[in-house]
Formats: sequence, structure tokens, C-alpha cells
Amino acid sequence: MRMKEPTVVRPESNWPGKVRYAFLISGALSDRVLAAFPELDVSDVTTGDTTLYGPVDGPSDLRGMLARFDALGLTVIEMRRLPD
Repeated sequence: MRMKEPTVVRPESNWPGKVRYAFLISGALSDRVLAAFPELDVSDVTTGDTTLYGPVDGPSDLRGMLARFDALGLTVIEMRRLPD
């Protein structure tokens, strides 16, 4: 008797479409670094840190964004989902 293949549920299938996130990044960011995130808007914080915010289209997009932060040597102080 042949076993039925298990159904794989990908996290993206439960993702509610584009979700807005805010990322608090340590320090001020150069124009070159900001250019690496064209999908995000920037808001400087008075503490000298930088907030980037914008839409994230699924878990793989979120992981890719975090990987770009890491590749550029950026420190993510806080990451939060914004209300709709």
C-alpha cells in the first residue's frame, strides 16, 4: 500500500498579504545604505538611531530584509509589526 504524501503548509500561505513593519536601526544611515532598502521609508529618531518602515510581503521577504541588514553590518534594535 502506498502512503499518501503529507501536505506541506508554507508560512506564506497564512500571511495576510502585505504587512507593515518598523525596524529601529542603531545609528544614522548613509544614503548608500538607505538605497539598499528602496521599499522602506525612513524616519530619523532624536536618539540618533534610524527607523525604517514599510510593507513586507511574507516571511521570506522579512527574512531577506533581515539578511540585508546583517550583510550591511546594521544592528536591528527593534522590529515590530505595525497596525493595519
